[in-house]
Amino acid sequence: MNGSRETWEDPSEDALFFLLEDIEQGRKKFLVIERVADATRQTYIQSIRNDAGEFVVEFRDGSPDQHFGTVVADMRAAHDLITAWSFGRDGWREAADWSHISFDE
Repeated sequence: MNGSRETWEDPSEDALFFLLEDIEQGRKKFLVIERVADATRQTYIQSIRNDAGEFVVEFRDGSPDQHFGTVVADMRAAHDLITAWSFGRDGWREAADWSHISFDE
């Protein structure tokens, strides 16, 4: 899903690249990739571009207490993380410095 609520089923690496390019060029605001096998909708990775032009990438691993984020320099780095997560590649977690995101009130 992207900022326009469009959805794609099983997007390719190229499709993910073009969706992130839409964010980089200001045509869309964000991108969310969900694991459809998780009926709770609590397993996903998402990205948005911050005001400094960096990409914020966050993932949730099944519950709010398993929510992590990182900031990467550019769209290509975001693409690398998102495609590695999407395709279940080994080492994707180690490819970035993830920080735990707490939603405590």
